[in-house]
Amino acid sequence: MQQEHSHPYQNAIGWTLLVLAVPLLWWVSHPVRQIVIEPMTFVFWHSVIELFAVVVAMLVFVTGYRAILSARKGAVVLLGVAFFGVGLLDFLHTMSYAGMPDAVTANSPQKSIFFWLAARILAATALLVYAMLPTVPEITKQKKRLALALMLAVVGLLGYVGLYRQDDMPALFIQGTGLTPLKIGLEWLIVTLNLATITVLWHRREQLAHECLMALGFAAALSAVSELFFTMLGVIDKDGANALGHLYKVAAYLYLFHATFNEALRRPLERLEVQSLRESVTLNAAPDGVLWVDDTGRILMANPATETLTGYSAAELLGQNVDIFLPEHLRARHAQSMRGYFMAPQSRAMGLMDLKLLRRDGRLLPVDISLGHWDDEGTPHAIAYVRDLTERKKFEEALRHQATHDELTGLPNRWLFRLHLGQALARAGRTGQRVAVLFLDLDYFKTVNDSFGHATGDALLVQVGSRISSALRENDTLARLGGDEFAILLSDLADVDEAVNVAAKLLTSLQASYRLQNQDVYSSGSLGLAFYPDDAQDSDTLLRYADMAMYQAKQSGRGAYACYSMDMDRRVHEDMRLHTGLKEALAQGILELHYQPQVDVESGAIVGAEALLRWRDPELGDVSPARFIPVAEATGLILPLSDWVLDTACQQIAAWTQAGTPLRVAVNFSAQQFRQRDLPDMVRAALERTGAQAEWLDIEITESVAMTQPEQAGEQLHALVALGCRVVLDDFGTGYSSLAYLKALPVSKLKIDKSFMDGIPDDAGDATISRAIIALAHSLGMTLVAEGVETDDQLAFLRQYGCEVYQGWLFAKAMKARDLTALMLKSRPSDTDPNAPQWAPDFPVCL
Repeated sequence: MQQEHSHPYQNAIGWTLLVLAVPLLWWVSHPVRQIVIEPMTFVFWHSVIELFAVVVAMLVFVTGYRAILSARKGAVVLLGVAFFGVGLLDFLHTMSYAGMPDAVTANSPQKSIFFWLAARILAATALLVYAMLPTVPEITKQKKRLALALMLAVVGLLGYVGLYRQDDMPALFIQGTGLTPLKIGLEWLIVTLNLATITVLWHRREQLAHECLMALGFAAALSAVSELFFTMLGVIDKDGANALGHLYKVAAYLYLFHATFNEALRRPLERLEVQSLRESVTLNAAPDGVLWVDDTGRILMANPATETLTGYSAAELLGQNVDIFLPEHLRARHAQSMRGYFMAPQSRAMGLMDLKLLRRDGRLLPVDISLGHWDDEGTPHAIAYVRDLTERKKFEEALRHQATHDELTGLPNRWLFRLHLGQALARAGRTGQRVAVLFLDLDYFKTVNDSFGHATGDALLVQVGSRISSALRENDTLARLGGDEFAILLSDLADVDEAVNVAAKLLTSLQASYRLQNQDVYSSGSLGLAFYPDDAQDSDTLLRYADMAMYQAKQSGRGAYACYSMDMDRRVHEDMRLHTGLKEALAQGILELHYQPQVDVESGAIVGAEALLRWRDPELGDVSPARFIPVAEATGLILPLSDWVLDTACQQIAAWTQAGTPLRVAVNFSAQQFRQRDLPDMVRAALERTGAQAEWLDIEITESVAMTQPEQAGEQLHALVALGCRVVLDDFGTGYSSLAYLKALPVSKLKIDKSFMDGIPDDAGDATISRAIIALAHSLGMTLVAEGVETDDQLAFLRQYGCEVYQGWLFAKAMKARDLTALMLKSRPSDTDPNAPQWAPDFPVCL
């Protein structure tokens, strides 16, 4: 913080001198008005004034040369060195003045004026350079000494010329005539330099605002006025102009000394004072305790924060030894450590050592200590910054808990579970006992989330965690791995039956209802078990096997448990192999679409086809869709696979249409496709990309896709129908059919599942269900397609009860597109045979 200073008296005197200079210059400007001073009197007072000027110049030198903490320290030092030369030249000018005892050689006006002009030019140049120099915060001792040596050399050279070679110089003053033009010209040069200094000071007034700018301006201005007086000397050099010029020069020196003293000493001292105040305020405001101790451990200073930390006031601590903060049994060791520190002191930053500080009330406080050291007149001292770590320890503990526990349930997370599992396996390896890992996944949790919201789902997870915990032993570990997945660690087991009993107990506890949002909610669980050392020897494999067993339990009907077996592992590896092969087949374009004809029951004409995906792997051979489609759905490969099927089927629709044999093709859509909000846009893009017409494309979906999320399915299906496609409901009657949803959905066809056709005509139940489905479809104005028709009796049954279309091996298996094309052309009715069966391609076909 820089204090601003005003100098009203100095400013007033400076302006007064400048204003008086105008009439004084007018007064001495004409020889008639000049006053000639008695020589002896003039020489005496000239010597006094000049010696005073020499003293002031030397003060400028000393203050400038010894400048400290100045922002322009380098500039101030150079100015001081320059005025060392000015002072010496002024002294030579004084000693060589006519009337003074001869200095080495005979004194004369020529000799004294030479030294006068040299001093004035050096002073004016130094002041101008000082004003122009940028910030030079530091200058080395070597550079200071070099500058001083150069200045002595310059003065020595000028002294030699002025003392011994004055006769070789042009005349500067002629007795009885006055000043020569050269002398007057040099005076005007000095005036110009000083005016240039004033100009520079004005332009740099903001940068030099704190450097007594007015004093510097007055120094330059008064120097210029002084030189003006010396352009008006009379025929002798002891007149009023000479006297006034010397007085104005001394005034200029005094103003320059004031500015130099301000920049070199006063401002730095103020900075030190402000810095001391700032350090005191900082110390008192510091949140950490600060202790200053000597090499014996005696406390010399303590800040206010120390009282909060220790319970002792600062006054009570002064003179005490720092071991007051240590328990009695640690003090001797601390004294030895402190002696070692002062023998080889080194700074220590925060964060390197956590200690316990003994408070006045006897409580131990966790602290961190940073140390610094210095010597004060040969005596070593240390300063200790003591930081309270209580809140940080609490925060670290909270972070540790957060990093190792699930935020929602407070249970251990996956990382901590794996840590406990690793420890349990190591212990079991020594004791020979078993360890069981149970992997639990909630059933229908997504339905709860979708139906009641995520807040209810979270509440369910908390209650599940609580129920499981209450059924476990104290040394068992329950963790939430994420989502609705939990893992349980049972250690120190004698046999596997203990874990199986726990699994059954857990599943029973989960079957009871949960009270959420003032209503009962049900959500059971599926559980998989894997054992050490029976199934696996490491934690990663145990977790993987338990996860596999859990999925087996889900596939077995949910709400059950399953133990890992080798068959599961083989099935997983086979699935991985299928996934890799299917992905490569898709990338390499070796998949094929086959088409199974759909035939009119009455006429026997082909009215459509269902597109069916076929995969012949070079190593695996023909892979059944029933095997690879579930793998594609589980791995997410079903989406790119479905895109390929849709594009290929649309290309074939376009090809048949262009060939004049248009045929309706049904394409099966998966549940994952229907979860894509932009499905209608994707179908539209496929139609536009291939040139297929939407009227020949049937969208075939299963009951599970249509009924699981009926609102979303309805939106998607209506958008597809708006494109011109038709909707076929596959496997009708095998799921949880809802007539209300069926009526709301834009379905054009129902397909009777093959499972019903297998029992016809012998199974009365299958026949009854099939007749009911046919009747329902007719009542709703829908077309019927029967799947899996393989016998003439089944076809007769369909014809008897009015089913319009069938497909199955009775007519043909699925075939390549070229084979179906040939079959269509072969069975196409002849134009000359009116009794031939009609080919009616306006019925839909499924993929």
